[in-house]
Amino acid sequence: MKVSKYLILINLTTVFVLTVGLALAQDPDATEIFKEGLNTTAEQATIQTSEESGGDTLATYIGRIINFALGTIAVIFLTMVLIGGYLWMAAQGNEEQVTKAKKFILNGIFGMMVIFVSYALVFVILQAVASSTETPF
Repeated sequence: MKVSKYLILINLTTVFVLTVGLALAQDPDATEIFKEGLNTTAEQATIQTSEESGGDTLATYIGRIINFALGTIAVIFLTMVLIGGYLWMAAQGNEEQVTKAKKFILNGIFGMMVIFVSYALVFVILQAVASSTETPF
């Protein structure tokens, strides 16, 4: 019985991973239209675009890496909460299993709180660094 549950989980995960690429595929013209709209909005908000600054800067790459890392870790903690919920439902009144499930859920929630706080700290620090290095007009 356990083998079939894991087999179903692996199959669903594989289908999800394979279909995400199809969902994210888009027309190159649509991408250009999207970028044009973003550039117009950035212009109106007086934000310097990457094309105006001569391409991506080191700060842009670092920001992307930090966002990717925090997003990945957040997905891991969300998965922990979901696993805890599944374990609780499958416990069938077994106190030991319910305690284990509660630990999973609490650890996932605490992890998400740490991620949100760290994201806020990184955002504030990067904004402070960016504002201190800007040249006044």
